[in-house]
Amino acid sequence: MNIDVNGLNPNRSDGQKRQVSNKNLDASNAASAKVQTNEQSSDLPKVSVSLSSSAQNLTKIEAELKSLPEVNQARVDEIKARIDRGEYQPDSTNLAQKMLDLG
Repeated sequence: MNIDVNGLNPNRSDGQKRQVSNKNLDASNAASAKVQTNEQSSDLPKVSVSLSSSAQNLTKIEAELKSLPEVNQARVDEIKARIDRGEYQPDSTNLAQKMLDLG
């Protein structure tokens, strides 16, 4: 049985493979696109675009979110320390219920 959670399964039964991001390729593609855009910009009329304050706020929030780590390392370290001290006692009933809720 294959389970594909948000396209993370690289061995999908439908033959499609997930797309893997390569930062080096993305950077070189972006540089190429910039060069092409600069070459073409002299031929095109100038276009002005302005964002609403809501769109500007969303852009700012998105940038702030991207700067945050995906893992709360302080929380991970705290739980590891509690496990090492023998103080971490997870609620097995609550854990089982959360696992069931995922399905």
